[in-house]
Amino acid sequence: METTVSISAKELAKNLHGFTGTSQYYRHRLPGCGELLLTDGCDYLRENAAGGSYWLFDLILSWQMKLRSQRFQVWRLEVQDDDSAEIECSDGNKNFLCSQDIPFTDFPLKEVVVWVVDGVAMLPSEY
Repeated sequence: METTVSISAKELAKNLHGFTGTSQYYRHRLPGCGELLLTDGCDYLRENAAGGSYWLFDLILSWQMKLRSQRFQVWRLEVQDDDSAEIECSDGNKNFLCSQDIPFTDFPLKEVVVWVVDGVAMLPSEY
């Protein structure tokens, strides 16, 4: 029987701050939307946040058809006290591009930021 080991929000946040650069890229695919390349840090986030946060990268990837001409994107997920969330995307110069409400999430952090640069999702520390 396989057991899943979950890490605390504090440990997740600490570990995410340790990523700089990347040693390889990971493909994240969504049928009908193409693919996004993930750095080591984003792959770690995808695999370890609340048993997996594939949905976060599915959501980002689902917007890429509309935002494909935007080469630099800043995605900020903010979780509210009632476990709802909002994700907002800007161009890095505080110009709003899109947002989406999430009625419920078990995402363990109050906030996370992911940058998408030329089709590669990365943590800001990995730029």
